[in-house]
Amino acid sequence: MKKIRITSIILTVLSLLACEQTEILSDETIQQSSKNDKRISSLVLENQNKLSFINYDNDDIFILEETDCSSCSVLDNIMSLSKEEWSEAEIFWALSKEGTKVPAFLQLDQKTGKTLSKPQGWARNQVQTSDSKGFENPQLSTIVACENSNFTSSIAGGFLGDPEFVRLDKKPINYSAFKDDCSNLSSAMCQKGKRYRYTATFNNIKKWRGKICAKSVQNSNNDHYLDNILCLDPPCTSYRGPKLYFEFKKDGVWKSIGNGEQDGIEIQANKRRTYGFYKNTSKKRSFRIRVKNAMKLDEFDFMMDKEAVEGGGSVPIPGGGNGEDVIPDYISLNNVGKIIVDFTNIPDDSSTPNISIYRNTLVNSGYSNDEGHLILPKTFCKIKIIGAGSFSWSDKMGNVVNNDVFNKVNNLDNYGEYGQEYALGGIEFRGPLDNCEANNSSWYFNFPFTHNTIGQPTVFKKPLKLVIEGVDSSSQVVFE
Repeated sequence: MKKIRITSIILTVLSLLACEQTEILSDETIQQSSKNDKRISSLVLENQNKLSFINYDNDDIFILEETDCSSCSVLDNIMSLSKEEWSEAEIFWALSKEGTKVPAFLQLDQKTGKTLSKPQGWARNQVQTSDSKGFENPQLSTIVACENSNFTSSIAGGFLGDPEFVRLDKKPINYSAFKDDCSNLSSAMCQKGKRYRYTATFNNIKKWRGKICAKSVQNSNNDHYLDNILCLDPPCTSYRGPKLYFEFKKDGVWKSIGNGEQDGIEIQANKRRTYGFYKNTSKKRSFRIRVKNAMKLDEFDFMMDKEAVEGGGSVPIPGGGNGEDVIPDYISLNNVGKIIVDFTNIPDDSSTPNISIYRNTLVNSGYSNDEGHLILPKTFCKIKIIGAGSFSWSDKMGNVVNNDVFNKVNNLDNYGEYGQEYALGGIEFRGPLDNCEANNSSWYFNFPFTHNTIGQPTVFKKPLKLVIEGVDSSSQVVFE
């Protein structure tokens, strides 16, 4: 009986270890995953760039490139050989060595493209570069993650315009979008300090390009080695570094482009790596990058791109195409004469509330173009509403909250001693909106939204929803 128990413990530990470890592919020129479905095929080039072709969700294909250089993407270089976009099958054919077996999920015989008429591997030598300038002087204290100009000089598959999402030199200690994740982890994971999570999302798009540079900073002040984790014979230590994930939304649920949590890519101690990704799809989908298990001093650069506005504009298009509204992902439109700021129904990994705005108010405020499509500013930290009628706060259960902090006003046109001051002059709030570039982690809903004075941050002890009513076509919304 004792032997059976020991064997069971060993098998359990080995199983847990398997779930924690990053899937490592051998340095063969072409290698398919050991899973029966053969979801992943990888090419390792002579300059050590590795491209993984990942088959997920019924033959949707995602390409991930791993390099040790922030500006030597083969996926970027290959697009310079032709002005037309290439299919995943064409990319594989152009970069794989002659005689390499093409994975069945790329379905070469169903793909079209003039590049398939060329010999297999025809572009392999043309696009490789061993240039490591992206990591020049990596020991300089001024460089965080990758050198910025090199990192932003290219993107996997080529830019679709100006990149809509660029976040450089970010660490959990200086970037409020990283959220403390210890409440979702075992106590052992946070024994050496807080662990942080982060996500960045593009909704309803057909083309997704991106790049992440990550460094796991390992030292006594940022120690990723945990004591006595999954250990049969303590004392022992185990490394748990930051992990990167690439995900898509299906049926309202975020799923890994891979095969679950074990598909996270773990950044090794004091290592710096760049990951470029390339995705085309025939229907609009939502995608996101995610970071888990980061510690306060770990370093990151992020860049993502999607379809550009017609004419080469640089603002994001949530709908993913030309001639559509250009608004941030967290803002929606309504036709009921309200502005709603909802903290009660946001993902755990987001700090920005869901905001719904009466469409006609935005049109009246001058945010529509000649075709009637809304275009909001690329960055703003404050929203001001002029001409509102009333507002109230409520909790997640719909109960109105009206206390010594949160206020309720039934008629801003006749608000006691203030008269029409706040109806005509406006009511406003500011804080760490997703597209706010200021390094500020606090929200400011000052008087009359709350009884706080100007400059005093608003502290939410529980998630609340702000509903501003009486907003019509004559009202205005100002983004600053």
